[in-house]
Amino acid sequence: MISDKFFKDFLKNTSRKETEIVFKFFVTFSRFECALKSTIRFAYNYKNKAHSDWDSFTNSIEDSFNPEKDEKLDKATKFILENPPKIQVLEDDELKWVKRKFNSNDSDIHKLNLHIRDVRNNLFHGGKFKGGCQKDAARNFELIESSLIILNEWLKLDKDVKRNFLAKIT
Repeated sequence: MISDKFFKDFLKNTSRKETEIVFKFFVTFSRFECALKSTIRFAYNYKNKAHSDWDSFTNSIEDSFNPEKDEKLDKATKFILENPPKIQVLEDDELKWVKRKFNSNDSDIHKLNLHIRDVRNNLFHGGKFKGGCQKDAARNFELIESSLIILNEWLKLDKDVKRNFLAKIT
């Protein structure tokens, strides 16, 4: 298979720890979305498809989310807010990376919500793998690891989402 060559090159250029972080993020983010949809108040219907309502979820936990309560969580939160992932745009027939723009009144949790989804999009859509697509791979892995720390904290803040996240896979 053609993808085997890319995968082999990816593994050759990625440490075991980095590979594990990518895998954990894939699984955690996917399962988190499933948990949000399974928690009906955090799901919505668009064009007859179920979608995760990240905005409603993060709005619901905003008052309880306190990154300063844990040093590791605080460091992860600050890292993402101070070194956010860029978003890929097509400008003048060329792919470019640009900073996401926010309104001045956007809360930190709203920014984190979008930044973590940007990390997911960048990773899932292949623009952030080591290799020809992206230069600052070390920063990308730190973004992934920081996102995992925050997602795990967010799971603690809603018992229904946590229960659905941990539900047996059938």
